[in-house]
Amino acid sequence: MTNDNISDELKIYELSLIWKEAEYNFAFWEDLAGSVDWDKAYKTALSAVLKTKNLYEYYLELMKFLAQLRDGHTGVWFPKSIEKSAEYTAKLPIRTQLINGERVIINVKRCAVDTVKQWSVIKKVNGLDMEKYAEKFIYPYIWHEKKDSAEYDVNNFLSRGAAGSVVELELEYDGKIETVNLTRTKGDVDWAYNHAELNISEDLRQEYKSDSHSISVTNDDIAIITIPTMGNNNLPKEFYSNLPLLKNMKGFIIDVRRNGGGNSGNSDEVAKAFIEGDFQSCRDLKPVHIGTYKAWGKWQNFGDKTYDEVISEHGYSEWLERSYKIPKHIYYEEGTSVVTGGDFTTLSKQPLVVLSSCNTGSAAENFLVELDHAKRAVIVGSASYGSTGQPLFFELESGGGFRICTRNCTYPDGRKFINIGVKPHIPHEMTLEDYKNNIDSVMIKGLDEIRKMI
Repeated sequence: MTNDNISDELKIYELSLIWKEAEYNFAFWEDLAGSVDWDKAYKTALSAVLKTKNLYEYYLELMKFLAQLRDGHTGVWFPKSIEKSAEYTAKLPIRTQLINGERVIINVKRCAVDTVKQWSVIKKVNGLDMEKYAEKFIYPYIWHEKKDSAEYDVNNFLSRGAAGSVVELELEYDGKIETVNLTRTKGDVDWAYNHAELNISEDLRQEYKSDSHSISVTNDDIAIITIPTMGNNNLPKEFYSNLPLLKNMKGFIIDVRRNGGGNSGNSDEVAKAFIEGDFQSCRDLKPVHIGTYKAWGKWQNFGDKTYDEVISEHGYSEWLERSYKIPKHIYYEEGTSVVTGGDFTTLSKQPLVVLSSCNTGSAAENFLVELDHAKRAVIVGSASYGSTGQPLFFELESGGGFRICTRNCTYPDGRKFINIGVKPHIPHEMTLEDYKNNIDSVMIKGLDEIRKMI
């Protein structure tokens, strides 16, 4: 598939496929009640995709359509032909990060190092305030319910464009404002600054390191366990191979700040080493559709009545509940998983701190929920990503694909964290000065807290 236009028939089919799969499988229609008319959105998107002149424009419209569901596990991705094309995916010579609410340039390619200072704050893009630019040109295409969690996509959309295209940035550095023009390039990855390990101003001895996790130990026998992903299926086996070392520790810090998730089965296995006995995982709601109840519901003349009003008027019955909820796609199979604990009484007694950030997502958030609900850990850092669940994946004939989140997860007691994040018990965020000086103030805070607990 090239970047040229595709047939109207294929556009209609693929958009209709997205509409259909979201209509019947998306897990959060109840949360969107009154804010999204999915049929109306489909009609609007249908008109828009038929006007697109190339594959890139077409995929932007698909993204805009599905982004209305406002879910971090639901979205569209580009075909490889677009990702490889200099016409659409050349990049600005900068990398940005949201730090304390401001979009900061954290790295610069060598071709622009004399033009842009590292740690400059982007104030305007092409004459628009950074946030207004994002609202107009970025947020319509991505999930952004938690703007700190969406920073990767914001950075990508801000940076990408045609090779040779120029972007005007107004930058603030050390209290001074300057305007620069930057040119997008393709294939240039020559970054000027290497990011060294953040410093905590004390010596650590590394006891273990693999792709699944690493363990470092302080001089006062606190184990710092860093887990970069829950997607490595070697994690449980390799983690438990280190139990003889861990049992001798006075306390633990588990760092999942850069853990985007993976397999919740792996996170369950690690969690149960620190929780005594059986414990609950996330409560989940899985949408159920039974066509007959939709047919019966059509004849009930519920109108604009709420479910509580219907039950108050007619009394409860399972038939009435299904007839009301199934046509609205808010009838669920509900479940709460119980994880069978192991015999790890030593690890379940020592103090435990977990470090989280806006990049702690999916299965890593399930991990936070389990430890938090069991009142086993003190969470230090910032609120987690705010999205987990079971996405349903589809490849599209035009080369890209999409996914729909099919599982609505909450705390076992019903508390929500989707689009919110698991909130830390002790909030602490890295400042711009921390990044400039390479100081891991979140880890330092975590060490302070666990030493109080010990």
